[in-house]
Amino acid sequence: MSSILNRFSKGAFFATAFSFASVLTTAAQAHEPHSHAPLECRCESHQGHHDSHGDRHQQAFDEGTPNVSPANTLGQDHLYLVYSHNFFWSTLPRSSNPAFWLKYAPVEHLQVDLLTTLRSPFELEGAVSYQLLDERQGAPLSLTPRLSFNSRGNVVGGELLASRFLWDDVWQLGADLRVLSNASADDFDRPVAAMGLNTTVRVWKDWHVFGDLAVPFDGEILSERSVLWTAGLKKKIPDTPHVLTFYAGNAQEQSLSGRTIALGAGADFFRLGFIFSIDIPSLTELPARLF
Repeated sequence: MSSILNRFSKGAFFATAFSFASVLTTAAQAHEPHSHAPLECRCESHQGHHDSHGDRHQQAFDEGTPNVSPANTLGQDHLYLVYSHNFFWSTLPRSSNPAFWLKYAPVEHLQVDLLTTLRSPFELEGAVSYQLLDERQGAPLSLTPRLSFNSRGNVVGGELLASRFLWDDVWQLGADLRVLSNASADDFDRPVAAMGLNTTVRVWKDWHVFGDLAVPFDGEILSERSVLWTAGLKKKIPDTPHVLTFYAGNAQEQSLSGRTIALGAGADFFRLGFIFSIDIPSLTELPARLF
């Protein structure tokens, strides 16, 4: 009982902190002056800016999917907050693992992120990414390496992420190669390499469908645990900085090891989950906008 209460209290803390950030963002937007005339872009680097000013669909694509991270970094001085909940179908709604993810880009193309989840044992993952190629700036695809460290098993991880639009703002394909220095925390005491694939399609207005797959290059893991997969629906909420995602599959939380090694296959490991995100632009100017 105490462990259940402890997990619930931590999940409630994450949800409360996330709600507070959402309120701050909404308040900052409310303090901005309104005008019926189009606003002039005042970005220091308009050409490289990731907002695309007026492309309201881009945020849903830039999030990636539960098992495959995006190949785009945030725009400069953007803070991105992500809250997720992952429920076991067999014990819904009692057994779930919340996760909280914070991402920030101090300069263009460079991104740092911090993820904490309530998997057992508790894990904290920090990472840094640097975007090498940007499809929006004329490159044939977006390409980003990511280096991470996870406290759960002291795992060093590396990813090479790529994505490309087959139809601009409608259909995107993504892929990655990844490696874990050790998977002992998941009962496999050796390095593990894997590949991830995903696709996202905007089907109508701000509604998107997606699917992904993560395949370890390890016969024992595949035979004992299966591949990781999810499929779901994304909704970019118009005129807000939010994206709401619902998904089903056997995915764990979104740390690199959680996106690489499944708990198992079958009904006992089938999960339902949701992800809610906030994009906060110009973070360093947020206090001035609020006060």
